[in-house]
Amino acid sequence: MKGLELDAHLLDNRLETTSFVARAAGGRKRPYTADESLETAASLAVLLGQPLLLSGLPGVGKTGAAYYLASKVLGEDQEPIRLTVTTQTSGRDLLYKFDTLGRFHFSQKPLRQFLRFEALGRAIVTACGANALVLDSAKDEPITNPDRIAEIVGNERGFDGPLRLRDLLSRADELSEIPAATVVLIDEIDKAPRDTPNDLLESFEAMRFNIDELGLKIGAVDDAADPRLRKRARPIVVATTNAENNLPDAFLRRCVFHEIAMPDEETVRSIVFQHLMTIDEMDKTLAERTSEVAVSLGRRVAERVKGSSRVPGTAEYIALARAVHASPLTLNAIQKALIEGVPVNRDVAKAILGVMVKTADDLLNALKALPVSALK
Repeated sequence: MKGLELDAHLLDNRLETTSFVARAAGGRKRPYTADESLETAASLAVLLGQPLLLSGLPGVGKTGAAYYLASKVLGEDQEPIRLTVTTQTSGRDLLYKFDTLGRFHFSQKPLRQFLRFEALGRAIVTACGANALVLDSAKDEPITNPDRIAEIVGNERGFDGPLRLRDLLSRADELSEIPAATVVLIDEIDKAPRDTPNDLLESFEAMRFNIDELGLKIGAVDDAADPRLRKRARPIVVATTNAENNLPDAFLRRCVFHEIAMPDEETVRSIVFQHLMTIDEMDKTLAERTSEVAVSLGRRVAERVKGSSRVPGTAEYIALARAVHASPLTLNAIQKALIEGVPVNRDVAKAILGVMVKTADDLLNALKALPVSALK
């Protein structure tokens, strides 16, 4: 048996990625299965106005949970505002960025052109609405000085009155006048420097922050807005952690914590089936059989690599099912190997299992899940 041939024809048959962020590039909606415990934890976070902190094995569905929450609470087509944390991410990076170097080179341009709101900052701005006042951070009062407003906005404003949030945006239609809720996804917050989560505490609780470079305070309440809208528009924050580093106690106390456990075999099979039907548009019979065979194989592999530092998650089961479908090995061949012990080609099996396990030692152990032969 030959493996897959590496040539240009593969480009015409590429599968759509199962990543939730692919939706932004025009991909199909990703199915997501949430158990009752996750639904309840997410509901409590929304009701209490606290961040939802999700833990669990990589690939178990933490990021997908934020997309699921957004679609359930905000509407079918809504997605979270996402920011992936790195070891260099500061609290300010989650709120805004100011191009100091650009300001130095183009000092005649309005200051707002060097300002960009980031994930949590965008959510707070959206929750305030376009008409919300922007305050002087030192005096805690509206900014009415025409010269200062012109320095920030430019001379094309065309009307008088205090500085408002809509003035900080390059396009007026970027922000609705009506305060609106958003879901913010802060992915892998445990990678950030230890001070970063604590730096966000006031922003989480009071839903406001300062732009130090401009001396502005964002998040002031607009007297003209309906208080009920303000309450409804409070951002829903979802943070994920892989537990690579401990998070500060002060931050943890303000969160609703939930661990997403690895689903049981029946649930994994259902999740894989839904992905094959939705993303790969398989017919029901083929999707059922592929998910059945792939999950059976995946469970055997998981048993072989138990205790590994990289235990396969739900995402790996989905990838395995798609690899099984695309590979030269037939479902019948894999099923006979699992049930009757009929050997399959070792090289092809090794390639397929590489989508599920990620180290050389685990791959050697995974190959023991199937009877293999070097015969072509």
